[in-house]
Amino acid sequence: MNQIAAVLGGLQQKISHGSTFIQRKYNEIGQAKFNLPEPVTASSLAAFEAEFNQKLPSEYQTFLELHDGADLFILDDGLGLVLHSLDRVIEATNEAIEYELIHEDFDHYWVIGEINEGYLLINREFAKMEDTPYMYWVFHELSTEEADSIGQNFGTFLEYSIIAQGDVFWEFKDFSIEKDNYFVDEETPEEDVKPPISIRFVDSVRVEIEYPVSETNSYFTISIYEGKFEQEKLGMRYNEGRGFDKVIQSVRDHLSYEQYHFSSIRVFQREHLFQANEDQSGDPLARNLNPQRQGYRYDGYRAFADQLPRPLPGWK
Repeated sequence: MNQIAAVLGGLQQKISHGSTFIQRKYNEIGQAKFNLPEPVTASSLAAFEAEFNQKLPSEYQTFLELHDGADLFILDDGLGLVLHSLDRVIEATNEAIEYELIHEDFDHYWVIGEINEGYLLINREFAKMEDTPYMYWVFHELSTEEADSIGQNFGTFLEYSIIAQGDVFWEFKDFSIEKDNYFVDEETPEEDVKPPISIRFVDSVRVEIEYPVSETNSYFTISIYEGKFEQEKLGMRYNEGRGFDKVIQSVRDHLSYEQYHFSSIRVFQREHLFQANEDQSGDPLARNLNPQRQGYRYDGYRAFADQLPRPLPGWK
């Protein structure tokens, strides 16, 4: 596996574990959105080379052969890292020439995407050499005459962007205490300052749902165990009598508390060993000879919330 594939594979694991709530510079926080489309087509590669009479730098093409563009760490304000599809790179570059974003004296750029409030560029001349950093960036309102070098090629740029959660990491080194000092407003009322929330990182949680003896006038029993995988200890047990949907909602509410972070979530369902007797024999209960069982495993809360357990067959 090449390094770019490894980096994107790590990101996909992060997403599948539900780790999509991010915090960027200046406390910009939120649930991030991601999109990793299908690989670029051979026809798009051919069209690009025909348009610009130049091949793509190898690292950038390697990325496109995995995903034809990407949306990474996009928050509700639309900001984050956007890497265009190759067809869109052609369009965006030609539009930039038309509207003079690409300056006539500095026209050796492709517009390959956007990050926060600027355009991502590849310096076409430097891209021919591979060993010269070719990634550049410019504010939306400026032209390529003012473009700044990021100082990296595409592979390292992508990895650092993922580490920085879609922020302009190359500007971190420019932070100055004199210009960007953090401060506490002396007039902030003390009661308005909320204490920090402690976070518990729990290796594994196991949820056991025992069904009632009948679908009416009975309760589900929910047991929640927490701890190291296969060594979980009982944390709480309670009854829920309003149906399976309410059972799952109560479990979801517990697991979604912001002070918890679970790496693995397992949910086991089983019917009761006894069931209501319907043969009018006088005995209210009969042994359930073939109790149904079902298990689910999730890599973190987000995976659980995206595909909640369904009830056992025959139950609502």
